Amino acid sequence: MVHSIKLIFFVGFVNLVLFAQSGPRKPVFLDVTQIEKFHSALTKKSTDVKPILADFLRDADSLLTKKPLSVMDKQQTPPSGDKHDFMSMGPYWWPDSSKPDGLPYIRKDGQRNPEYYTISDQLFFSKMVQAVEKLSIAYAITNDPRYSAKGAELLRTWFLDKRTKMNPNMNHAQYIPGINTGRGIGIIETRYIFKILDALCLLEPSREWKKKDRQQMNGWLDEYFLWLTTHQYGIDESNEKNNHGTWYDVQTVSLALYLGKKDVAARILEQAKSKRIAVQIEVDGKQPLELARTRSWSYSTMNLTAFFHLATLGETAGVDLWNYKKADGTSIRKALDYLLPFAVDMSAWKYQQISKIEDDALLKLLLVAQNKFDENEYSGWKKKIYPGKRILTVEEMINVF
Repeated sequence: MVHSIKLIFFVGFVNLVLFAQSGPRKPVFLDVTQIEKFHSALTKKSTDVKPILADFLRDADSLLTKKPLSVMDKQQTPPSGDKHDFMSMGPYWWPDSSKPDGLPYIRKDGQRNPEYYTISDQLFFSKMVQAVEKLSIAYAITNDPRYSAKGAELLRTWFLDKRTKMNPNMNHAQYIPGINTGRGIGIIETRYIFKILDALCLLEPSREWKKKDRQQMNGWLDEYFLWLTTHQYGIDESNEKNNHGTWYDVQTVSLALYLGKKDVAARILEQAKSKRIAVQIEVDGKQPLELARTRSWSYSTMNLTAFFHLATLGETAGVDLWNYKKADGTSIRKALDYLLPFAVDMSAWKYQQISKIEDDALLKLLLVAQNKFDENEYSGWKKKIYPGKRILTVEEMINVF
């Protein structure tokens, strides 16, 4: 922490240029105004945010010596024979004990098979995304090239270097032993790729993320978007009527906006009114396909989070999902309102929830709802559900979600 505190004083006189505000690419889920406030706090040596900034920069510093992660790190080879292909196993599929070889595997919803964790691609992808996001934010706040250099290194290793890069497909994601070698449902494992897109916006002005890197990264994203929207697995995921379909839309719309395909993004978002909201949410706010799961609360909040992401993307694409209502009143807001009384008293929740509930599952949604719907109503709910005063971290303050 001492190192980070010293850094605060060192960067105080650096002029910050986040990215060209007039340019085509701007972060969607990162609050640039908040980033600028943190930068200003560093410049002015403000004591108000010094402790949380010191903690954040200490964490960012710890990433500077981390080995870059790659799909090539996994021990297994995908059915394609190419380790550059992303690979994972269906988490809720287990060996059939009635069969000598356990094949084909059988489904146990909500119960993760430990075998899932023996394939490193999904875990490493998540870690890489988190690290790149943190480093890009640290760079934007401090203008310290160490952070942008490390972020660039992690991106090149995962996406660009011929020896280590991931192929732009999800052909072997969430395969099921004895049944298939991959499936559309596996696409959900890269749902947080939008964090990479926002990080790229923050790294844009840095010298360490070079023009050649930008060009190659755009090429990779273009190829992945093409695969996502034309491969049968992508089409299958697009047709899913639960959280898989919603998160698929978050991926495709995020990529479309980043790649300058605003018309495509707007079309997907317009379709989401009837294809997602009207189908997945009932008039009282229930999400029936999520309630049918063995982790009903977790999946309900997960899907609602995806809807909030879609509505946020809609602001950039010119499609209003925040205020969209089906003729009977069905809306995203209704889905939030349905959950809130149970969050106060979970004993009234009568659906299956076989795993521990995340305490902060609704906090970010309520913070957004205060701004998008009704300040007084949702700040009141926040006080009921989270009565203790909680200090947000730097990332929580900067991330829209």
